[in-house]
Amino acid sequence: MSHALGPKKRLLPSIRPRAHSVNLLEYADGRLLATWFTGSSEGMEDQVAVASVLHGQGNEWSAPVVILRLFDHEGERWVPEQTCPVETDSGSTVMYTWASPLSSFRLIDKPDGKKWIRSIPESRPFRFRLVNGVAADLECLSGRNGLPEKGAVFQGQAMLREPGVGPTGGWLIPYHTEREPFMFHGRVLVVLGDGVTITSNEVDIYESPGCLEPALARLPDGRWLCYLRFGHRGDGFVWRAESSDSGRTFSLPSPTNLRNPHSAVDIAVGRSERLLVAYNDSHSLRTPLTVGISEDQGTTFRARDFETIAGEFSYPKLHQSADGVWRLFFTNQRECIAEVRFDEEWLLAGRRVTGL
Repeated sequence: MSHALGPKKRLLPSIRPRAHSVNLLEYADGRLLATWFTGSSEGMEDQVAVASVLHGQGNEWSAPVVILRLFDHEGERWVPEQTCPVETDSGSTVMYTWASPLSSFRLIDKPDGKKWIRSIPESRPFRFRLVNGVAADLECLSGRNGLPEKGAVFQGQAMLREPGVGPTGGWLIPYHTEREPFMFHGRVLVVLGDGVTITSNEVDIYESPGCLEPALARLPDGRWLCYLRFGHRGDGFVWRAESSDSGRTFSLPSPTNLRNPHSAVDIAVGRSERLLVAYNDSHSLRTPLTVGISEDQGTTFRARDFETIAGEFSYPKLHQSADGVWRLFFTNQRECIAEVRFDEEWLLAGRRVTGL
């Protein structure tokens, strides 16, 4: 007799007081890589990108190692932000990332205290190889292969293998640009299996004052589904678009019935072919953190709240291990990265939520 697995939470190891925006890569050998950025406060000079590894069926994450720290480029000092890893055909790791000039951060007053705010339109895209646990061959991608000079944000949504791209397969890398404040443009970068050959950067999802940070999942029939964050608090919903040509073009997005407080979402399709979505079920707060499961490709969901107390539980990432157990990773109160394990049977007993 099988029993549903309810949520079991643990915190990933930490090396700084603040942490945010995890991203994942499952290697061909079963290792799971988690990357995020951390520092004494977001935007401080000690902000670094780190990585931790879970080996195969192991239960312990390795101590985080610094893979990229404050660096010099064109006379500026640059603060590393989210890192987005891909595995190449040869088994090496390439990281797509973005960085902000230290001079672009400003300390402003917020209701919960002072906070450092960056000017995202001043940020730039970068790429590096992960060699012996540290960044090597760091290069700026500004203006290359159609990438903008500034304002490209590889937010950290999972990179997804696309068998239909190139002779050895490839990657679809969702990202967005912000060339002017709050003018967002969702895009997809198409990269071959070598991890560095960019074949297309002309995949537009939508340009609007609201939609950003696209998340992708491949449906069982081969279509790609895209969910997008809505960029205004107060009346926002998660938006949705689809692609039927291997991610080369997308339909015009439209709002779902899933609430969104100007915060990232994630989607994934499991071995059962059910669709999962992780999001903040609120118009204004990054709590609760909710996961829904759908058997009709997003028309309806069964949902449960994973975090309900006050604070911030945000930027979720979903991953299913070989034994069918799901893991939800997320920013936990901006202090660390949390991991919660659960299974689909437990989720299917949740409340009914209308998706479309």
